Amino acid sequence: MQKQRYEYLCSEAEAGRDAFIRHPDSHEEGRVTNCILASQHMVVETPQGETRCWDFHECEELTDPRSRPML
Repeated sequence: MQKQRYEYLCSEAEAGRDAFIRHPDSHEEGRVTNCILASQHMVVETPQGETRCWDFHECEELTDPRSRPML
């Protein structure tokens, strides 16, 4: 993911709007709940209710509403 998209998704999550990402290595998806700007990580809640923390460089944005995880 490009840094500009990371910053946008972080601002969306901070404003209380939904932003969804996927981690291609683990094939997990989730809703961005928070960002850690100092380390460039995104905190994500998976559909199973688990919390993950991923480096934004390793993530893909889910842009198609049909591809968003069911939360």
